[in-house]
Parts: sequence; C-alpha cells; structure tokens
Amino acid sequence: MYGLPANASEWGISAGRSFDGFSVKRFTQPPCRRLPWHEHEAASICFVVSGSYTERTRSWESDLECGPQAMVFKPAGERHSDDFGRFGGTCLLIEIGSAKLNGGAPLDNLFAQPRLLQSAKLSGLGHALGREFRTEDACAALALEGLVLEILAEAARGLGAATRRPPTWLARAHELIRESYRDPLSLAAVAREVGIHPSHLARGYRKHFRQSIGEAVRTLRVERAARELVTSSASLTEIGIRLGFFDQSHFCRVFRRQTGLTPAQFRSAAQQKTRALNGD
Repeated sequence: MYGLPANASEWGISAGRSFDGFSVKRFTQPPCRRLPWHEHEAASICFVVSGSYTERTRSWESDLECGPQAMVFKPAGERHSDDFGRFGGTCLLIEIGSAKLNGGAPLDNLFAQPRLLQSAKLSGLGHALGREFRTEDACAALALEGLVLEILAEAARGLGAATRRPPTWLARAHELIRESYRDPLSLAAVAREVGIHPSHLARGYRKHFRQSIGEAVRTLRVERAARELVTSSASLTEIGIRLGFFDQSHFCRVFRRQTGLTPAQFRSAAQQKTRALNGD
C-alpha cells in the first residue's frame, strides 16, 4: 500500500496501491451521497464492485447509469460528478499514466470519450483485480499490472467489435439473441429466423462478436443473474431456472466460470457491502 492523499477520507478512499505507471484505489460512498464536480489528472477506469451511481460529465450529453459490475472509462481531465443510489457504492478506481496509453488506435479510441462497458469477462477481471488488491506479497504488483493490461485489452477488443457495423442479417441475429436469451435457443432456429445457413451464421457471429452464439447466451444470462442476485431475494434455484439454466448446479458452474465467484459468494459479498454502508 502507499500513502493516501490528505483528503482521502473526504472521497471515501480506504486503500490504494501504485505500480509502474498505474494506481488502484478502493473507495466506498454511503447511500445517496453526491460527489461534486471533479476530475482526475490521468485516464481512469472505475469498476463498480457493489451498489450503483449516476455519473454526469461535461462532454457527454446523457448520464451514465453505473450499476454493479459496470466499468466506466474516462479520458484524463474529464470533469464529472457522481450521485450514489440508495445502497451507496464500493468501487475500484484505476488511474493510468499517459506513458501506458501509447498503444495506438485501440487505446486512443477506448479513452476518446466517457463510456460505460459491461460484460461477464470484464466483471470477472474486475473481481480478480479486487482479490489481488487485497493480497500483499512480492508478486502482487506484477499481478495487478497484468490484470489492468488484460482489462484494457478486453475492453478495446470489445469496443472494436461493437463499433464495426455488422451486416443486416447478423445485426438481426444479435438482436434476437439479446431478446430471447432466457429461452431455449438453437443455432438452427436463429439461422432460420434470419434466413442464413447455420454454419455461415456461426462463423460470422464469432468473427464479428468474438464469441459463439452459445457463449453470448451464457454471458447475457450471467450478467442478468448478477443484477438479480444484488437486487432481489429470489433463491439461486429460482434465478437459475428463470434465466434458462438446467438447475442450480449448472447455474453455479457457469456463473463461477465467468465471474470467478459462485452466485452465493457474489450475493454474500454484495450484502456485506450493503450492511457495512448502512452501519449494521
């Protein structure tokens, strides 16, 4: 750990580390807290561990609704303010020195404007960063740097895929999957709906979105499950069955593979954060 700034408590910062052009800080805000307009000297990534907040920026017309497991990317010097919701929030703030962003177009595009990205892969990397952040040994800095670089690569790749315009049939297939991910879906059924041969659909989807249709469905189910675990009291079995998993065992296995935590561990961590914020 390194020395925290004198006003760290005002911003809820409880711990921080710096290493080779990066810094990572953990901060917690109480329910309904509003942070005034401010900026970070370096480009930054904020991973929402638990809770939620709404972010307003000077350069972006619409607000960013930052829920659990979201990652918010901002360029250096971006003025913004934050309103935390009724559960407050706990976040990891990654700040990246300019020398580390000399990666050319992919990173330039990623930090060209404020943006919110969310995926099961990024969520898993964010939680891995949190676990490594709490580890104090000779390899921690190396592990943290590796995870930050992996987050940058995953985000830049995902953004690149999202900004390439897919053909009409592929866009329709993607929309259909996002609408029907809770239902039993087959490659043949999606292909039939969009009028494309299944093998052509499978190749085109993987090439454009960097995952198979089956992987996309699992990712959407896990992302929805993560929200329901935080916001509802439904049992793991109820959530799993409702989202199309075969049973609780299947749900737990897929969820852990994508996030690094079981659903029970994920819910418990969110509840602990909420109790801490409420002073229970």
